[in-house]
Amino acid sequence: MEQVVQRYPLPQPLVELGELYEARGRAGDARQARDQYALVNAWVSLARANGVDADLDTALAAADHGDHRAALKAARDEWARRHTVHTADALAWALHVAGRDKEALPHAREATATGYRNAAFLYHRGVIERATGHTKAARASLKAALELNPGFSPLGAREARAALKAAR
Repeated sequence: MEQVVQRYPLPQPLVELGELYEARGRAGDARQARDQYALVNAWVSLARANGVDADLDTALAAADHGDHRAALKAARDEWARRHTVHTADALAWALHVAGRDKEALPHAREATATGYRNAAFLYHRGVIERATGHTKAARASLKAALELNPGFSPLGAREARAALKAAR
C-alpha cells in the first residue's frame, strides 16, 4: 500500500494505509497513521483551492478519522448535489458518527438497495442497524460485508468480526 500511495496519493489509498498502520499497532504506527490522515486533509484543501468538489472524499475520511461535524457538512453538501449510492452511504455514515442513527438508517438502506454490492456499504449499514436495535438485520449485513470482502477495511473488518462475535 505504501507503493500505491507513492504513485497515487489520493484520499482512499491514504486512508487505507493509515488504517493499516493503525491496525498493525506497533510503536510509531499511530503517528504514521495520523500522517496519512493529515495528507488526506492536505489533498482535500488543494483540491478545493483548485475548484475540485471533494465533499465525498471529505465526508468519508472525516467521518472515520477527523472532524465529525465537517464529515456531516460535506456529506449533506454532496447529497444536495447528487443522490447516488455513494453519497447515500457517505451521508448515512456521517450521520452515524454524529450520533444520528435513526436518521442514518434510511440512507444506509438506500445505499445498498440497488443491488450494487460494496462491503463498506454493508458494514456501515450493519453498524447503523445495530445502533438502532435491528440486531438480526445488523448480523446479516455485517456477515454479508465480510463474505463479500473479508479485508474491505483493516479497521472496519476487524470491528465487523468483533460485533458478530459479540452478537453470538
